[in-house]
Amino acid sequence: MPEFASHEYWEARFQNNGSAFDWLVPANTLCDIVRDNIDKTRLPKAEILNVGCGTAESSAFRELVNDPEQVHNVDYSQAAIDAAAAREKNLLQNTSSALEETSSKRDSIQRPPLDSKQPMRWSCLDLLSLNHTLTLLDEQRERGSLFDIVVDKSTSDSIACGSGATIRLPYLLSIEGWTRGILQSGLMQTVDIHSLHVLAVHLAAVTKPRTGKWIVVSYSDERFPFLPPYPKSVSQGFLPETVIKAGFPHPNQLWRLETKEKIDTTGGREETLAQRKKRLSSGAVHRQEVSHWLYVLVRTDASVTD
Repeated sequence: MPEFASHEYWEARFQNNGSAFDWLVPANTLCDIVRDNIDKTRLPKAEILNVGCGTAESSAFRELVNDPEQVHNVDYSQAAIDAAAAREKNLLQNTSSALEETSSKRDSIQRPPLDSKQPMRWSCLDLLSLNHTLTLLDEQRERGSLFDIVVDKSTSDSIACGSGATIRLPYLLSIEGWTRGILQSGLMQTVDIHSLHVLAVHLAAVTKPRTGKWIVVSYSDERFPFLPPYPKSVSQGFLPETVIKAGFPHPNQLWRLETKEKIDTTGGREETLAQRKKRLSSGAVHRQEVSHWLYVLVRTDASVTD
């Protein structure tokens, strides 16, 4: 089975094949979901963080913003970032050439040069890394706004395939900076916790309290160990009270579940005759239902500071 949580796996995959590929749902479906949430929250200038963008068709997000730099695509694979950014550059060049050709055919009136389309932001970042998260946080502070929307299409799924994260406590990121006193005491310890706890805290740090949303498309109906009902064991993702007291914020204090619903991936399409014959020949009488899950998590009022 592929090591979906491995950086080496993804780097090799994208080096071998940098063509566009969308996991779970097509780009337009994800874009519609994000658009609905932007409209609900009434965000005229939404800052969007697309985590684990890979080589998916991220250009659809350009339609949701006034300035493409409002969209920041990140992945911890440099090969993926290079391929996706190059594809956007080619798209912009082709679009600009087509517009110029159309304009010249319409009339010969002297026109100002077409405004060059700005690319979205692209960065190779590992959001399980505290240092990388702080770098992203500093960049957003310079822009004057934290993120309004975090888009996560199966990135949490990949992270959950890993063995966990090793962190040092007390953690530098905390609610209202309450771990500063413990940090000054010099009492440190190292613990292993579920990686999605770390991701949740890091994303909370770069997302607007109270209004920010984390939109997740997942194949799992029980993806997040910090949402009740909590796992019963540490191996399943339970976060012990000892870890919290030692200085790690419980993600449930930072995120609340607003929506959890199925996404029909068939789009209501009927199966073809060939698909039906193949299903029946394999002994499957009933057509298998294919669906994934949409989670919309909303930031609480709790402020995460470093």
